[in-house]
Amino acid sequence: MKLEKAIAEAIAYASSHLGLGKLGYYYYRNLLLHEFGLAKPYEGEIDEAHIASLSLPDEIIEHLTLSLVEEKGMAEDEAEREATYVLGLLSPDPDAVDRRCHESIAKGEAKKATDYLYSLSIRNGYIAKSKVDRNVFFTADYPDGPSLEISINLAKPEKSNKDIAKLLTFKSTGYPKCMLCPENLGYEGNPKHPSRENIRYISLTLDGTPWYAQYSPYVYYPEHCIVFAEEHTPMTMNRHIFACLLDFLDIFPFYFIGSNSDLPIVGGSILDHEHFQGGGHMLPLLNSKKRREFPISIPGVRLYEADFYDTCLVVESEDKGKVLEVAERIQRAWHVYSDPEHDIIPFTGDTPHSTVTPLGRKIDKAYKLFLILRNNRTDERYPGGIFHAHPEYFHIKSEGIGLIEAAGLFILPARLIRQAKQAEDIVSKGLSPEEALKLYPDMEGFDPLIKQLREGKSFHSYLAEVGRKILGNVAVYKGEEGEKALDKFVGGIGL
Repeated sequence: MKLEKAIAEAIAYASSHLGLGKLGYYYYRNLLLHEFGLAKPYEGEIDEAHIASLSLPDEIIEHLTLSLVEEKGMAEDEAEREATYVLGLLSPDPDAVDRRCHESIAKGEAKKATDYLYSLSIRNGYIAKSKVDRNVFFTADYPDGPSLEISINLAKPEKSNKDIAKLLTFKSTGYPKCMLCPENLGYEGNPKHPSRENIRYISLTLDGTPWYAQYSPYVYYPEHCIVFAEEHTPMTMNRHIFACLLDFLDIFPFYFIGSNSDLPIVGGSILDHEHFQGGGHMLPLLNSKKRREFPISIPGVRLYEADFYDTCLVVESEDKGKVLEVAERIQRAWHVYSDPEHDIIPFTGDTPHSTVTPLGRKIDKAYKLFLILRNNRTDERYPGGIFHAHPEYFHIKSEGIGLIEAAGLFILPARLIRQAKQAEDIVSKGLSPEEALKLYPDMEGFDPLIKQLREGKSFHSYLAEVGRKILGNVAVYKGEEGEKALDKFVGGIGL
């Protein structure tokens, strides 16, 4: 395909789907001709009706990438970054997007603002919608406990050997500091850092401090948003964080919002930049029932344990200040609480081990703040974490259990699709464990799955069983003895 034609199609797409006006049509066409060293625009016909019918930009991106590879001799990854640049250039200006969203928010139409940004992020290719739609997703129901959700993520790209080789020779400038810094806006990307020309933000003020909201490019669930502080500072857990969460709910009451813990193992993958995750999908924990309520002396506040697999206290009230007071007192108490009998030791020297994973939602006028009690200690038996997925489940999930999974939605690696097929092949051929590992070396640890398949059970039921057991590992208090220990902790807070 000729590059001139690919550019003409991209401009026609922007006119139909990204709000590009008549003057912008000429202006950006000339900018792109200059960018790619072309003397004049395409003079042939393009199928504008077909382009107007597109719901996603994939075809536009494919044509741009192909023509850049063929005519400009670009490597495919470089051509993909250039295609992102084109879509970003043709998207509405970041300040215009922010103004439009705030105009809706000021009118009491915050959902209109998020719908616009989410739709734009799909239409300009920032959210890889066609890849996300390939993800495997199912609900795991149990006769004796709350449901969980299981997702096998096929959208997020894995590094190829060529990609890894490029990383070895690429010298980072340290700019941007991380993938969450606001200076990512418009960043061209490199082999270590994805292009961000097509990203757009909503600016926010939470607890008197500047933040931004964007969407995840590989959304794990509908309207999966990321909310990050303007300043590049490490994750923390304190009253300010709780206040920011509740302020966000005042602006966007139709979303949930949560913060990963501020410690390794129990936290998220980015601990050096303060951020939250939220969205329009209510994770299983957020719809959990009440297991038991704790009597407290603060009027208008309810404190109860969620009926869930990990250990979670819920603070509920229509009074935001009281929610903050109770949540802060629980967090401060847990931070220093010692219960060696149940492996809860708060410090090793000056290194803290105990924190909370908070998630908030708002129902009518009531705030609900879910505080999952976490501890990241390790020992000889569990070097990956005492309250983490135990080694017998590492073949399914070895990464940290952040807020999304702790709240009941498991994000599992794409390799499991291949390994499930290998397990089925092992069963159909009647292979011994030794024969199976010789044929499929990466099937170590999958004996329980193979056994269940031989018993007529499904791969999905196996994942459901493992998911529930992992959250049981994550629980700091387990069973009847754990209930008594939790009673002791709550009773000692002095609420």
